[in-house]
Amino acid sequence: MITFESAVNRLAERVSDVSQESRNIRLQRRNQVVDIYGMEFTRQGDIEKPASFYISISPDLIYFERFEFKVIIESFRVPIAEDSEDDENGVSVRGISPEIVIVKERSIDLDLEMVELTSDPITLNLGEEDISVTDEVVSPNPHGHRITPNPHRHTIPEHSHTINSNSHDHETEPHSHTIRAGMTYETVSATQFSIWIWIDDDGEIAPVPRLIEQRASRSGEPQLRVNMSPYFQALLSTESRSRWIVGEGIFPSPGLKNFDVLEAVAYMTPELREKILKPGYKRIDIEGDGVFNATLVNYLKYSHVNR
Repeated sequence: MITFESAVNRLAERVSDVSQESRNIRLQRRNQVVDIYGMEFTRQGDIEKPASFYISISPDLIYFERFEFKVIIESFRVPIAEDSEDDENGVSVRGISPEIVIVKERSIDLDLEMVELTSDPITLNLGEEDISVTDEVVSPNPHGHRITPNPHRHTIPEHSHTINSNSHDHETEPHSHTIRAGMTYETVSATQFSIWIWIDDDGEIAPVPRLIEQRASRSGEPQLRVNMSPYFQALLSTESRSRWIVGEGIFPSPGLKNFDVLEAVAYMTPELREKILKPGYKRIDIEGDGVFNATLVNYLKYSHVNR
């Protein structure tokens, strides 16, 4: 039998349940999406050292929605230029932006400012000065030396010395030097390129020549480097494969899809795919057989737990 008191108690319990449910909904942890569109990273590389890029992916990753990038290869500016010949004076010079240094007789001409080295004598005059010794103190005595008292009084006579800047009267034939300094462009000399992604090495995946290389990280921990080039090339059409990264330009070529990591891992084993998509700090290398400047244009979108 329901009494008034039991009905009030049940109503109070229901209100309490609804309040707790509403509180839990407001405190529920929801997922958050990171969407990075066209973020650029620029590095330089050469035949001995690749251009290395680092991409951070949240450790609480839930799933990827997009993981792809473009590669831009271009020339870059360097402070030292190639050697060239100064035809006027027959000397080798380096760089650009010439500045003329003219050397005349006993003088150096830097642009419009003259710094002269004359042969006028420099005279040092020393007047007559007495040296007296009294009570174990020498005067003048700037260093505070002490000697045995000497009743004798010594005198330095007045004299002078002449110092000539060019006592032998050397002459310099008028001539000039060309000094070149500034910046110049270093052209791209690399024609063979490959793209690598680093993964952790826990012994599950065996190295494969020219495809999976064993390396050591900067901290000394063993890691593997996976050559993504054949996987990316498999996604391109037959015509597009012939236009793989061969020098200066934007790759993939305009009108083609980006280098899509999510599509490329479909050709891999499950173990390798899992390591490629593992969250954390990802390192991507672009290797070439010469000097080059590389820009990685990153497109990344993934869902992770809201913090």
